Amino acid sequence: MTQIIKKIINGKTVYIVEEHHHVLLPWATERERLGIAPHVLTLDHHTDTLPEYTHYNETHKVPHEKRVDRRDAVRLEAALKDLRHDEHFDFAIRNGLISSAAIFSHVNFSRDVNPKIAIIHDPPPDENRETLEHYYSRALETEFLAGNLRRAPLPELPYILDIDLDYFKGEKSIQPQDSSLFMELIRKSAVITISRERDWVRLLNMDFGNRHFDYFEDRILQMISENGEKIS
Repeated sequence: MTQIIKKIINGKTVYIVEEHHHVLLPWATERERLGIAPHVLTLDHHTDTLPEYTHYNETHKVPHEKRVDRRDAVRLEAALKDLRHDEHFDFAIRNGLISSAAIFSHVNFSRDVNPKIAIIHDPPPDENRETLEHYYSRALETEFLAGNLRRAPLPELPYILDIDLDYFKGEKSIQPQDSSLFMELIRKSAVITISRERDWVRLLNMDFGNRHFDYFEDRILQMISENGEKIS
């Protein structure tokens, strides 16, 4: 059974999962609560969005059954084991869990992307340590996020703010000097999903302070609860 932690923070519903594709389950729950397929805005280190079941179909003679009743929690849970990397975005759109998605990523390995998925990816100019530290430090800065949103504006729909914690490298990446836009995205979101991705966070932070997932998770929860109300 997929582990999902649900918190209510300042009236905002927050779901925490271990691996990124596990967000399918809370997305399905929120789709029914909202009564409409929401948009998803994702912050992620590396995007490898592929059509649903690409990896499964490459290794099996019979293609995977694609359509699933979004209200069937048992079948959605079963689908998780056959989805890899970021195939869950295409799956979620095609099965009516979400209407569209925009992914702000540092690295892009996607191919054959669903036209309802926008990937905004501006890589650093080089791989020098100082360059990367500066690049990652901008992760939540208003100027950086505003530039991305100009390229992928939020539609007139409820949206899920979806955060993969491997998006953050080093303390400065989670301590923006100007967090006003990110805080606005938190306030206006219908729901927030957080993926821990423990191994990727550990590996990607080895050169940037060795912070682990819990440091970034705690900071995000602190930002959501900035008014000081109790986390339940």
